[in-house]
Amino acid sequence: MAKKQRVYEGHALIKASRYQEYLPTRPREEQDRVASRVDKLIAENQEYCDQGNYDHLANMFTALALYEIERDRGLSEDEASQAVGKPMWDYVERHTAGTYRKALSKPGMLKLMDRVVPAGFERGSGYGWEYVWHHDESTTKHLQFECTSCIYAQILERYGARKLGTIFCHADDINYGSIPGVTFTRLHTLCRDGQPCDFLFTK
Repeated sequence: MAKKQRVYEGHALIKASRYQEYLPTRPREEQDRVASRVDKLIAENQEYCDQGNYDHLANMFTALALYEIERDRGLSEDEASQAVGKPMWDYVERHTAGTYRKALSKPGMLKLMDRVVPAGFERGSGYGWEYVWHHDESTTKHLQFECTSCIYAQILERYGARKLGTIFCHADDINYGSIPGVTFTRLHTLCRDGQPCDFLFTK
């Protein structure tokens, strides 16, 4: 059976995003403004709007709409990024970080990831992503790859909000940073300093 295609529409993306619990706590006017802005962002970035990018764009477009509201209130780039980042990080900690920690701490998981993660990224990443994989058949102790093209950096740059992309980098830090028996290291990201995101998981 073919997988059901998810619809690119403002309210649908918000419900699929990490802000699905936070946004309903905001004033109704703000909720409507975010949904309207997400619809406009969809229209302006059609080349990215495929099924592989759906979850990424659900989070990014909702975050960008909220960020623009905070900037209009007079917050600086850093202040607005923190204000938008906190509810997302709270959601990640409650809903996804534990799953990553449990799955990646299993014996032999890094070696398995070395085989299956590239295939999963190929299926689960849409237009605009590029990766370089480093396979080492002689060891089961690390997984290493770089993201050399990231849609967060590409799209947010268009709206003068590249710094907002760092909140998603930090979400990775939360998901991967406390895995029992595994050290996650990343010195660079395209959103933080413009250099490829260098992922390294070491057992």
